[in-house]
Amino acid sequence: METVLRARPVTVQAKHRGVFVPPRYELFKTDISASLAANLAATYNLRSTALIVNQNAASTQYMSFRYFLPGDPFRFFDASIGIDESELTFSNPATVGELRNEVARFWHIINKSLPGGISSSYFEANLQCDTAGVSTAKFLNDSVNVANDGHLQKGFSVTIRSPDAVAKIMLDVSEPIRDGLYVVFAYIENNPVGEMPALERSFNDILTAYRHLQSLAQIELVEP
Repeated sequence: METVLRARPVTVQAKHRGVFVPPRYELFKTDISASLAANLAATYNLRSTALIVNQNAASTQYMSFRYFLPGDPFRFFDASIGIDESELTFSNPATVGELRNEVARFWHIINKSLPGGISSSYFEANLQCDTAGVSTAKFLNDSVNVANDGHLQKGFSVTIRSPDAVAKIMLDVSEPIRDGLYVVFAYIENNPVGEMPALERSFNDILTAYRHLQSLAQIELVEP
């Protein structure tokens, strides 16, 4: 059995969500929503048709847009802003640094128009990984002490808790990548996050938990 299973993410889906308590009803004010729309358009070079306003989904998607990140490979994120929460969902961020920078840029714009920060946050990453010929099924079979009749596909999860946060990593065999590794990482933080330095510290906490859980699960996910 491999002591540490080293895996290279091939496809990555990641999301960061911030929850507002109380709801940001000021988003319904024309001057505030217009200022926010103008700032988003200027920052992301959006045409008026690219920024969608949907009052019927005001809780989570009062405003939404898709932004294509520059350069190769092809990647983008979907952004949604509502009175109860706002969220970024990434498709294949190139690096951890790019993910961090885009999350910070988005929340900086939100905080300018809707100051007050967020009351809690949620981060999730789904990764389909190549293990360079090392069998993920064998790694999981050796790691999980459950009787297997040959038809059972094993997997496991590891969770760490603190007074203000919960972090979890789940491992399974990838379906789209032959005998690859499928990883789900989730981080829930109940600590309020106000100004940008606090958001930076929050993201550092997420990254620290992500790497620490890999060590506990005896895997290493290569970071470009």
